[in-house]
Amino acid sequence: MRNLLLTLSLSLALPGFALAELPPPRTPAQDAADDLPPPRSTTRKPRAVQPEAASAAATPQVSSADDLPPPTARTRKTKARGFQPSLKFGVDDLLLEAGALPDAPEADTYSTLRTSAYVLWQPSRDWEFRAGARLDGMMQAGGAADHDETLADYTDTYVRYRSGDTRLTLGAQTIIWGRADEIPLADRVSRADLTRFVLDDLADRRRAQLAARWEQTFGDYKLDAVWLPVFRGAQLPDVASVWSPINRSSGQIIGIDPALTGWVSGARIDEDEHGSGGGALRLTRTGEPVDFGMTLARTRQSLPYYRVDLTNLALTAVHPYNTFVGADLELVSGGLTWRTELGYTDNVPVTRPTTAMDTTHALDWIGAVEFFPGGGNTRVNLQLVAHALQTDRSILELKEYYGANGEIETSFGQDRWRAGMRFSGGFNVKDIYLSPKLSYVGWEPHELYVAAHYFDGEARTLGGFHQDHSLITLGLRTRF
Repeated sequence: MRNLLLTLSLSLALPGFALAELPPPRTPAQDAADDLPPPRSTTRKPRAVQPEAASAAATPQVSSADDLPPPTARTRKTKARGFQPSLKFGVDDLLLEAGALPDAPEADTYSTLRTSAYVLWQPSRDWEFRAGARLDGMMQAGGAADHDETLADYTDTYVRYRSGDTRLTLGAQTIIWGRADEIPLADRVSRADLTRFVLDDLADRRRAQLAARWEQTFGDYKLDAVWLPVFRGAQLPDVASVWSPINRSSGQIIGIDPALTGWVSGARIDEDEHGSGGGALRLTRTGEPVDFGMTLARTRQSLPYYRVDLTNLALTAVHPYNTFVGADLELVSGGLTWRTELGYTDNVPVTRPTTAMDTTHALDWIGAVEFFPGGGNTRVNLQLVAHALQTDRSILELKEYYGANGEIETSFGQDRWRAGMRFSGGFNVKDIYLSPKLSYVGWEPHELYVAAHYFDGEARTLGGFHQDHSLITLGLRTRF
């Protein structure tokens, strides 16, 4: 054959294997239209507030008649309650991190600088204008693939209109749907950021995507509709980076048997991002006895699918359309928070042994439980995952993947210190990720930390692909 197609679907690999990062405790669900969550947040429940604290916060101070304020003070209070136009600007986030790669042939060190700034103008209750930008710098040195990279990009930059139970947003937005941690199945309209692989929390592995969004609440229900007029695929690291899904040094493509990819070192790499990104609908309900959601999406997958032309030694990253139907729910009972998601995806590309490209459909399931043992200083989050390609034909990809992942985090020293462990592993294949972390958070809003990231696994797994890229880091993180 003159043209051999050797394909790789990162969208199949990541939900199955890269379930390592857990976002921080969930943000509260918002009911009023003016209090709808910002684009990057989700409608996940937080840990319940302690009764003593809630009671103290809700009970105002009682004063005698002689202590009542004069009429002038009452007038000033009424005026303060009225809306005041505002202009805000500042730095959202700052990350400085230096890391050592003990085993990597590509480099001995890997360092990161990331910062983002914003301007927010609210001329009235109904209108909001936001502009944001970010700068990312990565440097690896001391090996066969020394590399420096600087990226400039926009963050959330939009025009928003609110009226009653309606909110309309047009512009670049970071929208993360779903209920489970790490890789929620309903996350179908976000733009992935793979520049640091899975080292960051989920929100930091997503970038703003141009979108038109309509949010409408009906009591306990919310309808969320998103259209992506211009598609932008996932932000990938440079091919020289240790986190690239294509390793030119070893001649490997992530998820594929290395024996089949020796030609990769000299291949040309292109990307096809033309066209729109599609659209999606999500309906959610918040309230007793359970919170639930349903999602219907026809979108292009953010993660690339590599198509290979051996005749021209070319790799092309394409982003095929997928139809997704999913359901999720959340239940709090007896101090435990239970979450689950189930999803069906069609038109999933796969590779047959003849190297011909084919399509099939996939079933995915996530089940999770979160709890706070010992009074609340410790949080435990455990998840089970299952991924199955529904085909009887022989394919190069793993047809099934079963695994678990989670996080254990605790605080001590009057909450000035925090220690945690993130982990994931496969049941039917060897695929290991371990990440212990120790942080000092007593210098608010700064966090000083030391962390490690350990990878190991079989050849077609993410842990196996990055088994030489275990990393030890020292960092400073500031959230303003």
